[in-house]
Amino acid sequence: MLYFYRIKISLKSTLTILLLVVMMLQSFSKVLIVLNYQANKNYIAAFLCVNKQKPQLHCEGHCYLKKELNKAEEAQKKSTNQNQKFEITLFCQNLLKVNFQPEYKLETYQVFKPASYRFSVLLNYFHPPQVLA
Repeated sequence: MLYFYRIKISLKSTLTILLLVVMMLQSFSKVLIVLNYQANKNYIAAFLCVNKQKPQLHCEGHCYLKKELNKAEEAQKKSTNQNQKFEITLFCQNLLKVNFQPEYKLETYQVFKPASYRFSVLLNYFHPPQVLA
């Protein structure tokens, strides 16, 4: 168990939160690039800008931002193309036919009563044991 700010967090929930954060970072990658540009705008304009020798263009690092966004878009296209090329064809043939409907076979039975056999309800009743005194 991890204790994070006095909250008991299990490994399963920690892994779930980590995977969610990674998925969110992947889906918001362009937003993160723009936020990074806004946070480091002065540094990018001074050192990384292609047009820093041409101040009349008022680039201020927009060329670097455009280049980074294009790079992220190309990486995303490349990853989606790789995912689309992978294909597996599965084929299953049902070789066994199972019939779940029961087959009913009607048979007639003849009741056989021999003449020598007799049964009387009146003669067959329970007698408790007699106590000898």
